[in-house]
Amino acid sequence: MFSKIKNYFLQKYLTENKKVRQRQILSLQQARTIGILCEITDENSYKDIFRVFSMLQATGQNVKLIGYINEKEVPFFCLQQLSADYFSNKHLNWYGNPTMVQVQDFIQKDFDVLIDFNYRYNLPVRAILSLSNAKFIIGREPENSTLYDLFMDKSLKDNQSYLKEIYTYTKMLTGYDK
Repeated sequence: MFSKIKNYFLQKYLTENKKVRQRQILSLQQARTIGILCEITDENSYKDIFRVFSMLQATGQNVKLIGYINEKEVPFFCLQQLSADYFSNKHLNWYGNPTMVQVQDFIQKDFDVLIDFNYRYNLPVRAILSLSNAKFIIGREPENSTLYDLFMDKSLKDNQSYLKEIYTYTKMLTGYDK
């Protein structure tokens, strides 16, 4: 019952504060700034997403990561960095909206591409997607499909395969052959 009330107020807040974005289809190769949104469930998921994050940084693009941990505290293995931040339930207001300064900075940043690596529905992630200024949002969570500009297949649980598919499809959409 209480979670339905929280969900109602978060949805109301998101509806009232939804951003009008300047949408633009870009390939990952063309993007200068890339945002990564993910959920960290354990140390293995952290290592997996950090591998993808490092691969994107190695291309010379400006990459920023924000990770949600559905627990009271951020675990010890999630190392805060200049371009990687993590938040937990402690950083949410009473109806589930992230209040941490780093999350607010992430939301305000005008990413060329924002990639949602989540494969489960989370209210804080939905809040970030709804309020984002990103030009092109890519994701695979069916409940957030209305927030995406490019909806990918949810069956790709492996993040590296998912990233390869994003490279392929964004290249096909834009005709970018570099």
